[in-house]
Amino acid sequence: MGDTRKKKEAAAKGKATVLAIDDSVDVLLMLKLLLEDKYDIHTLSEPGKVKDLLAELTPDLFLLDYNMPELTGFDLMPIIRSFKKHEDTPVIYLTAVRSLDFFTVATRLGACDYITKPIDADKLCEKIEKHINS
Repeated sequence: MGDTRKKKEAAAKGKATVLAIDDSVDVLLMLKLLLEDKYDIHTLSEPGKVKDLLAELTPDLFLLDYNMPELTGFDLMPIIRSFKKHEDTPVIYLTAVRSLDFFTVATRLGACDYITKPIDADKLCEKIEKHINS
């Protein structure tokens, strides 16, 4: 009930919905603090629960950590894309990996961008804004 009210309040304020998935609760807290004034930010620290969450939530953009123990960001991409409403939803990877192979695979899977860790708040906000408004 509270989640529905929160979504309605965010929609009334014209806020886009962002879903951040990362196994680090600290990273999710930081993202929430950075983005909550501008976006309706939702977080998930257990990537295995993404299907259940997406049955109830329709994000305008995903922030996916790449390196997680249960499911990687690459593993999550086909799950997200299996929802018709998310076939084209922008996905930005959050990663400490800085290899050409990573970026090639991420792009091939349908990611629109990436942010390397440690996260630069200004760059993150620029990229989110760019992809939500494109």
